[in-house]
Amino acid sequence: MNERSVHLRHDEVATDLLLDTVSADRVSLERMNVDGALTVRSCHIDELVIDHVEADALLVVNSRIGRLTVRNAAMGCEVTIIDSALDFVAVHSCGTTRLERLRVEEVIQVNALRGPLRIANTRVASLTIRSQASGGRLGRPRVVLKGLKAREDITFDDLWLSAIDIDDVETCALTLRRVRLDEPLCANELRCSETMRVNGLVIPAQDSKISNSAVGGPVELRNLRLTEGDLESGGVARLALHNTTVVSLSASSEASSVISLHGSSVTGTLGIPLGCSRYSLDGSSSVGDMELAGQVFRNATQALGFLERSFTEVTAATIESVRSALARRNRNREVDELYYLARQREAATLPVLRRTLERVILGGVLGWGVRARNPARVLGLCVLLTGAAFHLAGVGREPGRGLMDAVVMGKSLVLALALWLNVGTGMPSELKTAEWSALAVAFTVAGMLFTTLIVGIVIRKLVR
Repeated sequence: MNERSVHLRHDEVATDLLLDTVSADRVSLERMNVDGALTVRSCHIDELVIDHVEADALLVVNSRIGRLTVRNAAMGCEVTIIDSALDFVAVHSCGTTRLERLRVEEVIQVNALRGPLRIANTRVASLTIRSQASGGRLGRPRVVLKGLKAREDITFDDLWLSAIDIDDVETCALTLRRVRLDEPLCANELRCSETMRVNGLVIPAQDSKISNSAVGGPVELRNLRLTEGDLESGGVARLALHNTTVVSLSASSEASSVISLHGSSVTGTLGIPLGCSRYSLDGSSSVGDMELAGQVFRNATQALGFLERSFTEVTAATIESVRSALARRNRNREVDELYYLARQREAATLPVLRRTLERVILGGVLGWGVRARNPARVLGLCVLLTGAAFHLAGVGREPGRGLMDAVVMGKSLVLALALWLNVGTGMPSELKTAEWSALAVAFTVAGMLFTTLIVGIVIRKLVR
């Protein structure tokens, strides 16, 4: 005993050791052998250090401690800290560890896990779990975070774990850096007010999942990859967001990886996936905007090329995501191109007869009302074919004129053009029959449809 300090070293206790209602500046228990449990109960200690203590269990309960340090507990010794208020907690190289119902003003640091870690119903400024966890006869450690509220950040760094289970966790920022898991990542009701960063996460082939969560800032996913065994079998690393809202999302990976959105939304910007990363969107997901720097969508080939590079499959949801991003930038010509592509693909899922009619008539001929060149080409082709038919039938051909007469060809073409464009011109006398009148009316009606559609599309483009 030194004033208000207690130092016990190299002692052996043949029974349980209890520190009850102790008030001290510093208590240090080092290299002790306790034949039973070591319990700290209802104590008020500024600094408590427990180092290399052999005991059946270590329990800190209902205490007020400034700095608590637990190091090198025996493998079979369960470390339990519950119902206490602390300023700082450091747990290093311990086996099974349980932290519940704590109020920690500063940081919880957990280093070199050798057993399962559970942190529940706890408030803390910052949580850091780091350093390589070695696997022993009990296998890789499992980390469970439940009902945890961190004012600043939660960090996982340089770990090889059995699994990470996150449930009802609230923090400012979450970081997973150089983490390897034997089981898929599972997070439910994760709320990050600022950012979520994942870099170098190694997971098995099964879908890792983040559900019912919200991130009020960017989500950055880097170097997501599979474990060696799954990678050799040609698998793909998958991380799915279910019923989750994020402000922005970006992904890049050297290995094949897929980020899936199921009933989720990106309220801000969806970044272009880099490397071998791709996105997967279902019909119930939404994207507010998409990064399109340097991307051009002037024809279907360019649009499909970008969509196939960025997404696992081209669907109505993926096309709409890109189209809405183009609309935000007033790239109206490309918006029309994406709209045309979307309608054509939607029609491809219809029954055979309806699919043929819509893709050929509404899409190929009328251009879905956004592509002027389709009806213009069809109208021009119809005029040429009609003129050729008139010329071969001898309509308006004077006696002595041959098929190769340029003047006769010109007259036939002008007559066809007048009919299709509803110009009105004198008809040859031999064509003034009921059959000819019906044919002329049909040509004129069809021509009015094409010209009205073409003019409407052009005016719409000019107005925009």
